[in-house]
Amino acid sequence: MSEQRPEGVSRRELLKKAGLGGAALLGGSLIGAAARDSASSTPSEDVYESNHEMTVGEDVLDSVYGHGFGPPRGLEASALDLATLPPAPDGLPAGTVRELELHVEERLIEVGHDVFVEAWTYNGIVPAPIIRATQGDLLRIHLENHTGHPHSVHFHGAHRPEMDGWEPIPPGGEFTYEIEAGPAGLHPYHCHTAPLAEHIARGLYGMMIVDPVGGRAPAQEVSLLLSGFTNETIGRNGVVAWNGVAGFFAQYPIKLARDEPVRAYIVNMLEYESLASFHLHSQTFDVYPAGMGSTATFRDDTIALAQGQRAMVEFTLPDYGRYMFHPHQHWLADRGAMGWFAAI
Repeated sequence: MSEQRPEGVSRRELLKKAGLGGAALLGGSLIGAAARDSASSTPSEDVYESNHEMTVGEDVLDSVYGHGFGPPRGLEASALDLATLPPAPDGLPAGTVRELELHVEERLIEVGHDVFVEAWTYNGIVPAPIIRATQGDLLRIHLENHTGHPHSVHFHGAHRPEMDGWEPIPPGGEFTYEIEAGPAGLHPYHCHTAPLAEHIARGLYGMMIVDPVGGRAPAQEVSLLLSGFTNETIGRNGVVAWNGVAGFFAQYPIKLARDEPVRAYIVNMLEYESLASFHLHSQTFDVYPAGMGSTATFRDDTIALAQGQRAMVEFTLPDYGRYMFHPHQHWLADRGAMGWFAAI
C-alpha cells in the first residue's frame, strides 16, 4: 500500500495523480440515505446551551485522547453524514425487489491528516454504501470488477449457498447475486477472495441493515463501522477509524437529542486484531447481538466484538453534554478511534 505523501510532492499534485480532481475520497455513503436534523456532527468548538452552558474547544482537540491521527484538513462537520446516518426505512412492503450496483474500484483515499492509502473499494468509498432492506426483500446485487485483481462480495446472514460470494469474479468480470434479505438484524458484507485479510483490510466492506416486518420503534439512528488502515509509513493498522476517517468524531461529535431514544448499529471490520470493542462513557445500553431479536439480550457499557461481529445497541443520553465512545483496547482508540456523542 502507499506511503504517506512523498517528499517534494504537494497534496494537490498527489490527488491529481490519483484522479480525484483535487479532493480525496472520504468515508462511506448510503443507498437511499437522507440526513436527519436529529443526529448529525458538530464542530468541537460549538457551545451547547441548556440550563447551563458547556464550551469545549482546543483543550479537547489538543488532548491525548485518540489523537495519534486527526482527520484530514478542510473537512466539514457533515463530511461523514452519509456513513454515520443510516438511510431511513422507505416503507415499501416486505418482498420488494431491490436492485443494487456495486463496482469494485481502486482509489487513493485520505484516512487521516496527510495519511493516504491505496484502497480497494466498493463504489469508490470506504466503508462501502450502507444497504437497508426489510426481511424478505429480494436483493439483486450486480457486482462489476473494475480492477486488475479478482474480487467478490459475501453477505453475512442467511441465503442460498450458490449466492454466498466466496467465488472470485475475475478482473473485468461481473456477476449478479440474488439473496433474500434476512434474518432481521445487522449484517456486514465484504470481499471473500484470497488472501481474505488483505482484501478486507484494504477497504472492501460495508454493512446491511435488515428491518423486521413492521419496522422498529422510532429512534435516532447512528451507524459506526470500525476498521484499520495500513501503509509502509504507519505500519499495519497504524490508523484505526470509525467510518473511514481517523479522529473525525473527536473533532466533530455526533449530535443527538437529549433524553430521546438512540439506536446505534456497530460493526467491527478491523483485520489483524483478534478483538475490538465499543465502550460508552457515562451511560449504559441495551445490547442486541447482530441486531437480532425483539428484546435486548443484556445491558452493559462495553461490548467485545471479534472480527466481523456486530451489535445493535439502544440507549438514551439523559443529560446535556458529551459522552465519549471508543474501543476499550486503548491502543486502538489512540490511533484515531475515539469519538463523542453530544447530547443537545
